Amino acid sequence: MKSGKVVLALALASLLAGCESMDGAMSGISGALDSTGDVLSGDFRMLADPKQASLGDIWTDWKKNEITAKKKWDQQAILVSGTVTRITRVDGLAGVSSDKIAVYFKDSVNPSCTGKALMRDALMVNQKKISNLSTGDKINVTGLLATSDSEWAQNSNTECYFAFSKSKIEPAPATTASAAAPARAAASSKTAKTSSTKPATKK
Repeated sequence: MKSGKVVLALALASLLAGCESMDGAMSGISGALDSTGDVLSGDFRMLADPKQASLGDIWTDWKKNEITAKKKWDQQAILVSGTVTRITRVDGLAGVSSDKIAVYFKDSVNPSCTGKALMRDALMVNQKKISNLSTGDKINVTGLLATSDSEWAQNSNTECYFAFSKSKIEPAPATTASAAAPARAAASSKTAKTSSTKPATKK
């Protein structure tokens, strides 16, 4: 009986591992097809290193001149950081967009600015990527500027809001300031300890 349970457990583990491998393979195939499609269409933006910016940077240019700003920021992939405020689904238009998952976030530099990261597809791999994501998490988003003309018209240059398509979402690394805090505290403690053990000078 025990040996039967062991065999069953091993079979289940193998099945799960197979699903993981299949999902990884599907993700790889999807990524390759997406990249190939981009190249064939002449769109190389997601293949190059992204331009790091804040939503506030884009917004500053937008308020000056929407036409030149769109031309400037639409030339390459953009890397922005922020704090997750909502994770939801949107309907992709058949034959037009395969974006299904939307992650809303507040800009890390200017909290009055909102971003919407649209995942490229609805494969299980993307659902897994956001399965451990929660509101309040710090993230880095790499994507292409994709706010629709109707959204521009609705905002009427009064709201700092930008959407990104083909998004890749990753946890933001710990900031240098927060990492340096323990070191500063330790140095301060060491200085205080040294001062307390230093002999008093004779008058």
